[in-house]
Formats: sequence, structure tokens, C-alpha cells
Amino acid sequence: MEIGRHLVLSTVHVSMKTADLLDGWATLEPSSRPLAVASTHYGWFIPTREAEEPDREQIPDEVLAAMRVGREQGCDYLLFDCDAGEVDGLPKFPW
Repeated sequence: MEIGRHLVLSTVHVSMKTADLLDGWATLEPSSRPLAVASTHYGWFIPTREAEEPDREQIPDEVLAAMRVGREQGCDYLLFDCDAGEVDGLPKFPW
């Protein structure tokens, strides 16, 4: 049995433009995405691993910052959720 660890962050840390981008990526074939994204209807589930070039250039800065926080907390994944709490030190966007 394998058990993973993920960090839950509010979707307030993602801009509306980035939200649209993540929604779009979630519908693409995995090989076509710069970042693995799974839609949860209330947000997105993404890995925290360091993105490689050229994919890194396509990932918005606020997502890269959140991924870094997840790695610093020892998490393999992030769950952006609309009901989760906000975290100090990450950008916040109006919804």
C-alpha cells in the first residue's frame, strides 16, 4: 500500500486567468500538458515536483510558488480547493 502526502490550499491563491488555464489543461491528453492537472470540480490537484524547461515557462508564477511551498512541506501534491484556508506568503486574488 502506498500513502501520499498533499497540501491543501485555497483557490484564492490562483488568479481567474490561471483557473481557466488549469481547467483547460485538465481536459488535455497528459502528454500535451506542461503540468499534470486533475480537476476536482472545486479546484485542482497538481504535483509539486520541480517543473522542467520548457514546461516551466508555461506555468503561472503563482502556481510555481504554491508548488514550491508544497515541496518545502514535504508534500508530493497540492490540492487547490475553494473551501480551504489561505496561506500567508502566497499571492491572493479576488474571486
